[in-house]
Amino acid sequence: MINRKSLLLYILLISFAYVCIEVISYVGLRLLENKRVRFDPEPSALSQEQKNLIERLMKKRPPLSGHHPILGWTAKIHSNFKGAETNSQGIRAKQDYPQDVDPKVIRVSAFGDSFTFGSEVSTDETWERQLEDQDPRFEILNFGVGGYGLDQAYLRYLQDGVAFNADIVVIGFMTENIYRNLSVFRPFYHSSYSTSIYTKPRFSLQNGYLFLVQNPLTTVEDYTRFVTNDEVVLREIGNKDYHYQVGYLAGSMDWLPSIRLIKIATRSVKERINPVETLEGSYAPSSEGFHLTTRIFEEFYCAALQHKSLPVVVIYPDLNDLRRHRSHKSKRYEPLVQHLHAKGFRYLDVLNAFIAYDPRLPKDQLTVGQWGHYSRLGNSVVATFLQDYLNKEKLTVRDHVKNLARAACTTNHCCPNSGPRKYTTAD
Repeated sequence: MINRKSLLLYILLISFAYVCIEVISYVGLRLLENKRVRFDPEPSALSQEQKNLIERLMKKRPPLSGHHPILGWTAKIHSNFKGAETNSQGIRAKQDYPQDVDPKVIRVSAFGDSFTFGSEVSTDETWERQLEDQDPRFEILNFGVGGYGLDQAYLRYLQDGVAFNADIVVIGFMTENIYRNLSVFRPFYHSSYSTSIYTKPRFSLQNGYLFLVQNPLTTVEDYTRFVTNDEVVLREIGNKDYHYQVGYLAGSMDWLPSIRLIKIATRSVKERINPVETLEGSYAPSSEGFHLTTRIFEEFYCAALQHKSLPVVVIYPDLNDLRRHRSHKSKRYEPLVQHLHAKGFRYLDVLNAFIAYDPRLPKDQLTVGQWGHYSRLGNSVVATFLQDYLNKEKLTVRDHVKNLARAACTTNHCCPNSGPRKYTTAD
């Protein structure tokens, strides 16, 4: 039998070992925070702030301002917020556009997220407007919408863009979009998006084909259920969201450093099993995110060609890309560039424009705000970069542009004998 003194010794040793584990875990958490790895659990319920926000939006007339049942959200019409005007067609402009193209101009339609939209600068300072001012031969329709993934940009092109008969379609891609293409609910992606309460569609891949996972919350009734039965709805949404699947939920024992560290470690293991980026910080070519993103590019590119428009991919680097290139002279999205090149797609890398303009120029002159949106100067560099490309490629004559589109349609196997492709809707 163990006597009382020995039992007490065992208890003290176990207690000491446990305290050591918690202390080591605490130190580990602090070290991870220095590397920008923080305890960030997925929401298992809506916060009161989120519920209040949804209820306020449902009381508006019409309810759910900015919500879109197919796209998730879209640009508000007739809006003018901090110099960002949108017309009655949801295009960033001070005037509406006819669907028929003026024969005197080359019409360019640009699709993408806030970097295409030109967030945090006035309409006159966006690259689209600056390019128009520099070269009146071009008319540029800005279909960008803040927060979009490439998936939503593609869907908006099919829904809203085709009818405007653009000669050239700009497929805008900010490099962080690879993560958005795996997302359904932005707060699952990061807690900084806690007020982004609209869900979105996403695509999945099955045997190399795109299947649309439709936007899960499409009506006022859906959002009423979201508020009243939030835990169930969040789990339903999470079943379709990569970030929820690799993440972890908050729990009653999270005050313990060891529990927090275990959850972070578990997430890290899941991310390594199904990574978006490699350990070195570049796109992982074998990942779901990369395969999905490149497949959306291919379908978007083909869709433009099938509608007799010439597509041009424009890659927007974010702040991390600017820092990485200046410190390591490398691009995390290089596998994407290689893929586009191998496919023979037309593409422009805005990072090359920034480097050519001035490789030592401080980032805060090219960007504005915490998200790294381009400043007036940054947009000016983009506008000149695109203008130079359009002139160099002789994309200033409509007949030449249309001939290139027809040739590319056949070369890229987009136009055998069929009409425009359509993705399949998943069950």
